[in-house]
Amino acid sequence: MFEIVKAFLEDVPLADSIPALEKLLKTALDQHDIQHFICTNMYGLKCMPDRHLIFGSWGSDWVSHYISNGYYAEDAVSFFSNGLEHDGRPYYWSQLIAEKNLTKTQYNIFADAWDADLREGIVFPINISNTEFAMVSLGGLNFKKSSVLQGILHTIAIQAHRQARNILLRDHYNQITQKEVIDAFSTPDISRITSTEKTIISLLAEDKRARDIAIIQNSSVSTVRKHLSSAKLKLGVDNTEALVATAIRQKLIH
Repeated sequence: MFEIVKAFLEDVPLADSIPALEKLLKTALDQHDIQHFICTNMYGLKCMPDRHLIFGSWGSDWVSHYISNGYYAEDAVSFFSNGLEHDGRPYYWSQLIAEKNLTKTQYNIFADAWDADLREGIVFPINISNTEFAMVSLGGLNFKKSSVLQGILHTIAIQAHRQARNILLRDHYNQITQKEVIDAFSTPDISRITSTEKTIISLLAEDKRARDIAIIQNSSVSTVRKHLSSAKLKLGVDNTEALVATAIRQKLIH
């Protein structure tokens, strides 16, 4: 049992893509009767939208059904990751079934899982920092509670998420670098940038978010986002990192 975990921990740093990582995970988890696994970015990972799927067992019938129905957006398994256990301890799916505040959709998700013979699974909340949070959910047709198995799966989940995060950030920053090289040969239309747009870009450069900027500007988040979209269009960029980089390069902000 522990040899499988040892082999996974040795191989996971060598996985250089999400599909390669998923293949390693499947090999390790199959040995523990885990056929279904999903990792979701709840919030805070800069290169990915909130509540976005990081990796999973896409060949699984249940996971395919889960994704096609958009369950990850409201599933209690992920929804309560940051509320049920504030100290980040793992918890079982069955702990949520008795939850009194579940929505109709959340109950339906559990019913669908039950119909698919998924009676139990486990969730591992992963607190990266005060501003970044993810979760990993694992289950299988013959999944049984076990403190030893829980420890093994927890180790695998944490290391898999860490490597997936490294891969995503690497690819993200590589794309930014390539975009900046291309942008260096273009001539953005800086004359059309308004003073409000300059102020918002400056606040972005200070690591402020749209919500923070809206408060500072005594405006709404939607208005801030409209200004950002306008500035991106004028400078020929498609993300906030490139917007700030271009504005600095063109000396719009300091």
